[in-house]
Order: sequence, then C-alpha cells, then structure tokens
Amino acid sequence: MRVLVATDLSDAADVALREGAALAAGATDALAVIHALPPLSFVKMWLPQLADDPAKLSERAARAVREWMRGVVGDRAEVFIDDAIDYAAIIRRAEEWKADVIVIGSHGLSGLARVFGGVVERVLRHAHCSVLVTRPSVPRGWVLAATDLSDPSLPAIVTAAAEARRRGAQLEVTHAQGFLDVEAKYLLALGTPSVTPTPMAFDAATRELADCVARLHIRATCKVIDRPEAVAIVGEAEALGAELVVVGARGRTGLDLLSLGSVAEKVARTAPCSVLVVRPGARA
Repeated sequence: MRVLVATDLSDAADVALREGAALAAGATDALAVIHALPPLSFVKMWLPQLADDPAKLSERAARAVREWMRGVVGDRAEVFIDDAIDYAAIIRRAEEWKADVIVIGSHGLSGLARVFGGVVERVLRHAHCSVLVTRPSVPRGWVLAATDLSDPSLPAIVTAAAEARRRGAQLEVTHAQGFLDVEAKYLLALGTPSVTPTPMAFDAATRELADCVARLHIRATCKVIDRPEAVAIVGEAEALGAELVVVGARGRTGLDLLSLGSVAEKVARTAPCSVLVVRPGARA
C-alpha cells in the first residue's frame, strides 16, 4: 500500500497523518507527505523576505513539515514540497508517486472548513486513486460500507471488510434507495404490473444485498434502507457510531456526478466520521 498524506499543517492534518500511517503500517508499505506552498500573493503579504527566494521558501516549508511529521508519527515518511495549486499538486504527485490512496483532512486551511468547495472536493473529483477524507471520531467498533449493487461499487465492500479486520471492528453493508426504486426493480424482475407498494419488493432488495455479500465471501450485517442514498448512509453511520464509511466511485478518473459519485461526494461532505472513497481496481 502506497499512502500519500496531504497536509496544510493544521490540526485536521494530524488526524490525516495518523490514519495514513496506520494504513501504511506494513513492512512493504510506503508513506509520503505532500505540502503545497501558499500562493505567491500570500507569501508577499505575510513573508515578504521569502517572496523572491523560492528555494529558501521551499526549504523552510520542508523543515516545518518534517518537524510536524516527527511530532506525530516520527521520521518514517518521504516529504514532497510543491508550489502548484493545492489540489493539482496533490493529484499530480499521487500519480507520479503511484499512490494507492490519498489521505486528506476534512477541515483546516485546505479542507472543508466552512464550504465544501475547495481542495478536498477537487481531489475527490479528479484523483485517479482512492481518497480517504479524515475526521476525528471515537472508535466504536463499526465500519459501514455502502453499495448500489453495481459492479463498480463492489470493491468498496471488499476494502471495507479489510478495514474492519485491520481495526478489529464489525462490518455493516448497507444498500439505500427510495421505496419507489426498490419497487421498480422488483417489478422489472417479475415482469408483472403493480400499483400498490408491497413488502416483497423490499425483501427482494434485502435478498439481493445478502447474496452479493455472500458471493464476496465476506461476513457482515446487511441492511436495506428506504431513504435517499446519501441521507441514509450518513444517518446509518450516525446510528452505528461508525468510525469509517466506505463508498465506491464509478469511474477511475473522477466521480460520476450522476450516480454513485454524487452520493460519495455528499457522504464525504456530511458524514460524522472518516470517509474512504474507493476507485475501481483499488488495493484493499
């Protein structure tokens, strides 16, 4: 596992670094930290003595990152300092370094602080690898995996199972959709007309979810929720006290904003805990 942690040296970055270090704890794993330098206009305003000396600015930033990293996890990570726009630097470095996952804090100077429209959102949309958006939360022994039962969403279940084992947690796999969607799928399978909702439709979705998890040879609690997907996933994470939510992204190069991708984005924005968005083909 190759784990790249993006940092702005905020408190939220401490959480990201610790979670990233935990992911890359194996003997063959690799951990790296990237810090993007602030815009030149910011440097000229607050650090005018460094504005005309990029090498000095980069050296000072690298020293600050190493000191911060040493205080959180020790000297075990490679450090990159980039001078591009934050999200572009993170994505480019992840591709060049062949990262399996990018870890980034959900709040702070480069996070979701007040408006989810900055670096985290752009990394989620454009990264070619999986993305872990971290939040501080109390471990309560549950990992929640969300699936729409499509093939691209299945790697998220496998990854969630691996995370549950690593954390010593229980796994719940949830499939959420409005009742009309459940009814429509059930009727399509039967090829019979119906004008009134029936519990059989919900039962059919429940069986399909259980069969899906069984085919993956994963032990988990299965639950179908009759609510819109993002609302249901976040609500279930809150009810469980989940320490991690795992969702799948449709495409290899960005979220499909018309399907599961938009759900992943909404969950990453509003979940009470860390959220791992898994790309197809990602390593568990």
